Amino acid sequence: MTDRLDEQALRDACLDLARVVLAAGHSQVSHDILETLADRFYREVVDFAPGVARAGRDPNLLTRAVYYLNDAHALPLMGTDMEWFRQALVCLVELAVPGIALSDKGGAFLRDVQLGIEQSLGDL
Repeated sequence: MTDRLDEQALRDACLDLARVVLAAGHSQVSHDILETLADRFYREVVDFAPGVARAGRDPNLLTRAVYYLNDAHALPLMGTDMEWFRQALVCLVELAVPGIALSDKGGAFLRDVQLGIEQSLGDL
């Protein structure tokens, strides 16, 4: 485990994500727009790093979360809307670094997530 965030790797992940969500059927997106959106993603994510590290977890899991969002949830034409990203990131961080106690009913969903993760890992 490392307690140091690789900021360049996180920036690269955010840039990759920005490329996907701005790919509105155009081969070229303005470099300024791309960099601005990537920076907005980065600023949202980096705020989670201290809490993740305080929980004894590798803050670089945030970079992996961005790549997961890129693979599983980012769609071209999402554009510069950030709300989907914020909500998804909060959910992923809570799954990876639990910060709240769950009821039996809410916690039962974790078993569904566990099965899905096992299936996804089996597909790698």
